[in-house]
Amino acid sequence: MLSQKTRYAIRAMQHLADRHGQGPVQLAEIAAAQNIPVKFLTTILSELARYGMVGSKRGKVGGYWLAIPPVDITYGDLIRLMRGSLALVPCASRFAHEKCSHCLAEGDCRTRALMLQVRDQTAAILDGIRLSDPIELIPPFANDDDRPAAPKLHLGDE
Repeated sequence: MLSQKTRYAIRAMQHLADRHGQGPVQLAEIAAAQNIPVKFLTTILSELARYGMVGSKRGKVGGYWLAIPPVDITYGDLIRLMRGSLALVPCASRFAHEKCSHCLAEGDCRTRALMLQVRDQTAAILDGIRLSDPIELIPPFANDDDRPAAPKLHLGDE
C-alpha cells in the first residue's frame, strides 16, 4: 500500500503539473485544493526539491513549480523517490534489494518469484504513465453491489 506521504506527493505533483508553465504556485493553494496539511506538504515539497523535481521561491510572489517537464516524470519515478521501491517485499526490489531475514533461500522462494512478477508488471504500468498523461476519473462505488467481485480461489475438492 502507498503511504500517506507518497499519496500526498503524487497529488501535489499532479497539481503542479496542471499549472506547469504558469509560474510559481502558492503552498496554500496546493494544500487547499489537494486537502493536504500545510506542514506535511512543506516537508514533502522540500524533499522533492532536494531530488530536483520541484523548484521553489520564497516571498509574496513565490511558490513551487515543477523543475522537470511533466512529460519527463513517471508515476514510477515519484513512487520510487518517496517510497524507495515499487516492490511489496524487499527481496523483490530491483533498486533497493534486501534479503529477507526469516525466509527460504531466494532461489527456493515461490513468494519472492511471485512478488518479482507483481513488481515487474507494476513497474511496467507506472513507468508508462507520465505526469502529463490525462487520467480518467472513476466514480466512487455507490454500494457493495457496484464493487467488482473478488476472484474466487479454488482450494482442494470443493
